[in-house]
Amino acid sequence: MSLFKTPRTSLAEERLEKEIHDLMHALEHLRSSASHDTRHGYEQLRARAEDLLQHSRHHCHDTGHSLARHCHQVGQCTRDCVRSHPWASLAVGVGAAALFGLLFARDRHRH
Repeated sequence: MSLFKTPRTSLAEERLEKEIHDLMHALEHLRSSASHDTRHGYEQLRARAEDLLQHSRHHCHDTGHSLARHCHQVGQCTRDCVRSHPWASLAVGVGAAALFGLLFARDRHRH
């Protein structure tokens, strides 16, 4: 075995160094590309989430107004009905209170 480098060994070392250099370059390019793709995906996901949040806020606002309007109408109808039929309304109220009282008493006896 010779301690001197032969042209063949030197050429093999150069090829190996070039392959290592090419591999390092490819890995750096892959890391950079993956970082860019991840950042782009994150930005798209964030924009979509912001759009959904804005849409939800708008929809919630509209639903809240619609619900308030509906509750106000139900309240007016109830008030009109009670004014038109005060004795029947009182009887319904007493009946509902009695029913809740019976259910509550029944539940207390079970425990």
